[in-house]
Amino acid sequence: MRKSAATIALAIFSALRGLHAAEHLIHPGDAPQAVLDQAAAGDRLVFLPGLHQHGLSKHRSILYVDKPVEIELKEGATLKLADNACRMEKTGEITTDQDAGKKLDDLEIGGDFDTSAPAQAGAELYGATVYTIVIDGAGTGGQPDTFAWGDGRLSDTPHKQVPVTGGWQDLSRGVKVRFGARTGHSVRSLWFVSYDGPEAYGIRIGHGLQPERIENVRITGKGAIDMNATHNAQPSGLVKDINACVLVHGRVRHVRIEGITMTDTMRSVMCYGEHTGKFLPGGKTGPGESFDAEDITIERTRTLNPGGAAYLLGHPSHRGLLRDVKCNHNYIETALTAIEPNFNLDGYEVIDNVIKSGGQAIHCWRHSQNGVITGNLRIHDNTGRPVVVVNAPRGWEAPAPPVQRDNRNHLGDGKEAR
Repeated sequence: MRKSAATIALAIFSALRGLHAAEHLIHPGDAPQAVLDQAAAGDRLVFLPGLHQHGLSKHRSILYVDKPVEIELKEGATLKLADNACRMEKTGEITTDQDAGKKLDDLEIGGDFDTSAPAQAGAELYGATVYTIVIDGAGTGGQPDTFAWGDGRLSDTPHKQVPVTGGWQDLSRGVKVRFGARTGHSVRSLWFVSYDGPEAYGIRIGHGLQPERIENVRITGKGAIDMNATHNAQPSGLVKDINACVLVHGRVRHVRIEGITMTDTMRSVMCYGEHTGKFLPGGKTGPGESFDAEDITIERTRTLNPGGAAYLLGHPSHRGLLRDVKCNHNYIETALTAIEPNFNLDGYEVIDNVIKSGGQAIHCWRHSQNGVITGNLRIHDNTGRPVVVVNAPRGWEAPAPPVQRDNRNHLGDGKEAR
């Protein structure tokens, strides 16, 4: 890793801010977006102790940041999403990044999903209903291909060998699907179709396609961001846009997120770029413009998230580049993956984190490069699971092996530490 530009940039920014900056105190009940919209570049917004509970404003966030500012959450201050700000929707979404090896990717969805029907087993999908659809037979001698499907636990497909008609075919709860071709699909081609709630963010920096850079943003303090997943419909976790306490998206650089606690969310922090080109199999893109994010530090935060995951670095449905990210010295409790260097990431550190996770601790998933993963401690796990996993789905380029050293499962046999 080269010397971080953030240190220099933030030092200059802090000096200039000291000359001209104003401080805006936000009391419980104040509208934080209105305060930020009126603030000048370099100003400081301070959330005072108490409950700051709000619905969604710009770009589906409680607070949308589009200028250099410092945001402090004082100890005892909680920025929280209001109850029922997100409700189940009738429109489904096909996951775009599954199974890059398809010969044909021609599934359409239709019908009117019955949102009153209770979700089937599969609580790991945040209460959403996800249909799994897979080609289970290739037609020969003029016979059509066949597919299997299910709407319960992820990847369960109890309905087998359904002939592809080329027309609309009923599944359940009002959902219909249609394949563009009756034959020619590769066996094991896979689609997930999600019926769920819309995305929501606590603090969002950038909307992905902003033409000018947003830079020199700091989110700090001893307060908390609470996305109130308990009282809101959630995305399924498989769709393009999912919830997070903090999202860094698109042409954004020189960001520090430090000290705060994040809770009751799908992800605590997500960072990724954006791309306007057509998405091609395996993570590639057609011609277009890349809106890249870079120089982001997530440090000494706490994620207390027993129902979800934590830090997502790169996303295959948002295919701009992500450069120079540090995720160091954090404490994490999650049900699912704690730290995920996921895609299109060049240059990253994952150092000295303490992780209690019911899923993967650190999962390098799809192609990224120039990573350093050292000194991480997995705790409260006596099953021998590794601290670091490095792999990729079928049809995707694998991650470049990161430098790994001194990662340890506290209750394991110590073999992974090196």
